[in-house]
Amino acid sequence: MITVHAAPPTPSQPVTADRYISEDWLRREHTELWPKVWQFACMESDVIAAGEYVVLNIGRESIIVSRTSEGNLAAHFNVCQHRGARVLTDDRGCEKHFTCPYHGWSYRPDGRLVVVPDNQRFPGGGVDRSKHSLKPLRVASVLGMVWVCSDPETVALYDYLGPLIDRIEPYNIGDMTLVGDQTVVLNCNWKAIFDNFQELYHVEHIHPQHQELFDCPTASTDLFEHGHTGITIAGHTLNSRMAIPDEPNYYQVRSLQMFGADPADYHGRVLDIRADMPALRRQAGPGLGWDYDPFTDERLTDIEQYNAFPNTMITVQPDDALIARARPHPTDPNWCYWDKFTFVRQPCEAVAQRHGVPFEPHDPTAVAPVPRPVHDEFTQEDIIEGRKTMGSTIDQDVHYIRDVQAGMHSQGFDAALLCDEEARIQHYHDWLSHWMDPS
Repeated sequence: MITVHAAPPTPSQPVTADRYISEDWLRREHTELWPKVWQFACMESDVIAAGEYVVLNIGRESIIVSRTSEGNLAAHFNVCQHRGARVLTDDRGCEKHFTCPYHGWSYRPDGRLVVVPDNQRFPGGGVDRSKHSLKPLRVASVLGMVWVCSDPETVALYDYLGPLIDRIEPYNIGDMTLVGDQTVVLNCNWKAIFDNFQELYHVEHIHPQHQELFDCPTASTDLFEHGHTGITIAGHTLNSRMAIPDEPNYYQVRSLQMFGADPADYHGRVLDIRADMPALRRQAGPGLGWDYDPFTDERLTDIEQYNAFPNTMITVQPDDALIARARPHPTDPNWCYWDKFTFVRQPCEAVAQRHGVPFEPHDPTAVAPVPRPVHDEFTQEDIIEGRKTMGSTIDQDVHYIRDVQAGMHSQGFDAALLCDEEARIQHYHDWLSHWMDPS
């Protein structure tokens, strides 16, 4: 089922190869797309204390998101006003002042220039520090996430994300624990990998494990304003195209045992697991330290994925989530960066106390505080050769995506031919056409 909440403002256009391989397209994106859209920069939890910062490198731009001494969020271009050097070269950190490593010009986390070495040597009695602060961007937070935008004319973040906020908010990603921070360098255009996560047509072909977890053929699709999309997939069940086995599979057994059910009770009635799972979760949840009261029964079984235009994917379930982000290469349309942030909801003893039951977490080690993971960056060859993993599903996608990019260069390929299951791709690219050429 496809629900169109907002049609693109321009007629559909073919999704042609030049969108992925053309240097001119990449240059136009740097001027027509990225400055005008809201971009996910970091989690609020990464910039809590005064002076904490995260650097977002996207295309040719580098952006600092920081927490000021007054407790406000701030965002500035990461470029010194003296000679254009990058002020901060680490991905994240905490500093009282942000000092350019080239000549020592120093800025407060709110962007204000405070130190100019040998200031008296500049004409006119020195640099007027009040006029040479770091250049600011708009910054706002929602869903525990910090977003930035450099265009003053773009609608406010809440209006930009619109219904995605209501859909995602109950999962409280900001209260989850970040357990993975990874980046893989891919030999493909950033839109090629993002398109991969906008359709389920490929799932049965390269992700065989999913047929024992989800029913992708019956998924429901949402097409929103501004190019955002969503999909909801039935979980704790089987692919409706496969034969129904007599016994629960490995994944179902693990879930049933976690929530206190006996897998043997489901001999000959495997499809009943999905119907029973909400009640099993609600009954076992307090003792495991999980509060399922905010969720509908469907949300206790299904998986939801929302793609925020132009480059951020948010996948949510009651106990875990992931945020993934595609970033363009500064100069080469055939390369990009794919970031994955993995979250889990840690069990909480207070939930058990509120319900008056003993606290018996399924995994006792999960209640211990988890330090923020160190950012890990690697190549697609590291995944292909088994040295790194981003989970089986993404690993499988990485194996194929470079061949998609290579095929785009062939004179035998002109444009994509999309089916109904790829409606999100067409919707996305129609809005991309609008952003790239709003006339």
